[in-house]
Amino acid sequence: MLMASCKDKEVPPPAPPPPPVENPSPAPAPKPQTQASATTTTTTTTTTAKAEDPDGTSVSIGSGGVSIKSKDGTDKNNVTVTKKEVTIQKTN
Repeated sequence: MLMASCKDKEVPPPAPPPPPVENPSPAPAPKPQTQASATTTTTTTTTTAKAEDPDGTSVSIGSGGVSIKSKDGTDKNNVTVTKKEVTIQKTN
């Protein structure tokens, strides 16, 4: 069965505009005013402690000679041998 209609469709009337808002949102708050602040300067002083010589022995060999240095607590011994001289230092 087939049904056909030649009747024009009725266009519904447009919807009425929405009612106005009773309580609109408040105006944005003003930005807080800041007073001019005084300039603060921070100075940091770094002190570097002088590293103590560690205990132990070091040997240096070069074309000019040989150097041997040893340290044990407060005792220091330095021996330097070159072509022209030999130097021995002992510190207690």
